[in-house]
Amino acid sequence: MNIGDEIKKRRQGLRLTQQALADMSGISVRRIKSIESNDANPSLATIEKLLQPLGLQLEVTEA
Repeated sequence: MNIGDEIKKRRQGLRLTQQALADMSGISVRRIKSIESNDANPSLATIEKLLQPLGLQLEVTEA
C-alpha cells in the first residue's frame, strides 16, 4: 500500500470528504484526488499538510 491509499483509507475512515480535507489542509481537491489515485508524487511538505488533519504522522525508518 502506498501513501495515496493510506490517505484515502484514513480520510474515508474519518468520514471526511475530499473537500473537507482540502479545507483543513490547504491542499486543493484536485491535488488530493490525484494523490489518492496515485497519479501524483507529492512533496514531503504536501504529505505533512495532509497527514496532520488526519491525525497521522510521517515515520522515517532506515532501510
